[in-house]
Amino acid sequence: MSRVLKVFFHDACFDGTTSAALFTAFYRDVIEKQVDVKPIGMIHRDGDPFEGIPLDADDHACVDFRFCADPKMRWWFDHHPTAFQPPALRQVFEDQHLPTWFFDPTSPSCAGLIGRCLTAGWEWKAPAYLTDAIEWADKIDAAQFANAEDALSLATPAQRLAAWLAHGRSRLDTAQYVEWLSRASLAEVATRPELAPQLAKVEEERSREIDVVRRLGVWHGDVIVFDRFNDVGARSPGFLGYLLFPTCVYAVSATRTHDSIKISVGVNPWTKHSRRHDIGELCARYGGGGHAVVGGVTLRGDELPRAKETFARMVSELAGS
Repeated sequence: MSRVLKVFFHDACFDGTTSAALFTAFYRDVIEKQVDVKPIGMIHRDGDPFEGIPLDADDHACVDFRFCADPKMRWWFDHHPTAFQPPALRQVFEDQHLPTWFFDPTSPSCAGLIGRCLTAGWEWKAPAYLTDAIEWADKIDAAQFANAEDALSLATPAQRLAAWLAHGRSRLDTAQYVEWLSRASLAEVATRPELAPQLAKVEEERSREIDVVRRLGVWHGDVIVFDRFNDVGARSPGFLGYLLFPTCVYAVSATRTHDSIKISVGVNPWTKHSRRHDIGELCARYGGGGHAVVGGVTLRGDELPRAKETFARMVSELAGS
């Protein structure tokens, strides 16, 4: 019977899925060639996001997601400053620091962190197709684009796949995507017959979203707000909000499905004004997390009143009202 590896990763995220694919490829090359890998997408929420999730495989890894203190989680890589929730877990990390736990909040992406750590510790170099994915993870996760137009471009396989991932993929979708990416290039994955029609649909929807998002934006000082609570299944505008409202300093959006509610917060990467808040810290106070300039809070689908109150409080704090 094959050895089983569970890889937990930040779900529906380009960096999270790239990190999971990268670690999967490493594990097959270095640890166990015939390993049975089970990718499991995770979302940030109140309390312990691992509660009720069995760590029952032969080995476990967590990438681009919160620290898990369970000793069965042998591998851990993250770059989110809010990785330790509650903060007391930071002391657990420092006291029990396994040689297979890695944390660097200065890394542009988790995939880049993993690549460097595995090269330094195991002399493993990612294949060229994954090196390309790492470079894109750095660029996308850190918003290293010249302007909003470049960030929204769908000209490359990486950006088309990033947009597809952001369009409400199921955990089965992202798990399958991780498996594909662990063995093939972004360009090859993007042309798979299972994905090509969905990617074309993303491009069609993008053009329709422009008018919707333009009408939706409401100003609160220098904060542009997108309330989509009543439009179940609608997506966060993402970089589109900065393109249509370029003078904003912050953008806040609220979206929901039947199962979950997401509040997304970001600093305009192209603003000339200084930010007044650490977005990751702000989101962490409401059960979420992130980085200094981008973050989010995820609640259950049945927590709409709480979500609306949280949304209003966060907007008020950012706007200084």
